[in-house]
Amino acid sequence: MATEETTKQVLALVATAYGKNVADITVDTTFDELGGGSMKMIALTSTLENELDVEVTIHEVMKMSTVGELVERVEEEL
Repeated sequence: MATEETTKQVLALVATAYGKNVADITVDTTFDELGGGSMKMIALTSTLENELDVEVTIHEVMKMSTVGELVERVEEEL
């Protein structure tokens, strides 16, 4: 299970990448709800690498349904 700090960091980065308010995003939010978009996912994976020093590929993110899955994957890398 991911730490609260990791969860907050990932939610904030997802919000930034998708141009959303972080208060509107939870671990149960789906990428479909965010609006999908491969360019946004590319921006997200790049930001994750730059900000948290974790490598999650675009292909991995495209297979994920929820932001929570991404949080768990980032926690594995930390």
